[in-house]
Amino acid sequence: MSSFLRKHDFPGTVVMPEPPRPDDEEDKERYIARQLWWALAGLLLFALTLLFGWGGAYAAAGRSAPDAPLFAPTVDLATALADARRAGRKGVAVLYEMDGCGECARVKASTFRDTALQRELRTHFVPVSLRADEPVALRDFDGGATTQAAFANAQRVFALPTVVFYDLDGIAVARQPGSRWPAAEWLRLARYVRDGGYENAPFQPRTPAAGH
Repeated sequence: MSSFLRKHDFPGTVVMPEPPRPDDEEDKERYIARQLWWALAGLLLFALTLLFGWGGAYAAAGRSAPDAPLFAPTVDLATALADARRAGRKGVAVLYEMDGCGECARVKASTFRDTALQRELRTHFVPVSLRADEPVALRDFDGGATTQAAFANAQRVFALPTVVFYDLDGIAVARQPGSRWPAAEWLRLARYVRDGGYENAPFQPRTPAAGH
């Protein structure tokens, strides 16, 4: 049976040669000691791989996660929507911004770094950002070709920053311009969209959003 298996090894497998058998007692002792040494070396290498390989990768991921932008830049809203559907989320949250916008930078550096707000948006939506003033190519929710500036204009985004929530059909269901709301109010808005509150009544803020 063993010779049959040796003649019919599966393609792509590596067959390890059998080690020579020692003849006298002294050779046997050296042989056993050598095998033990190699076994210990293998265990040590495996332990180091676990510690510095998986552990290091986990630590690196833990360090980078808090620094990752909440609203990741995108040029493909159709893919963002497909990701939301596939992950069982409620839709896509789009931050419309532009370079040189002080209020955009301020809200991203302060309010949108709130831990509870980040958790809510990352868990229940796919948050992305668009440059509302740039003619950069964009694939819209239907897969059509447009530009970020043209899409923002078609969505009636005329103040920056503005966050618009879209449902799983790519339909805008809630929007909020400005940057002066506290994180707690943004959290209420996100939960209002998450729970489908827009189907029953408009969102009622508790804190008026100050203008720019």
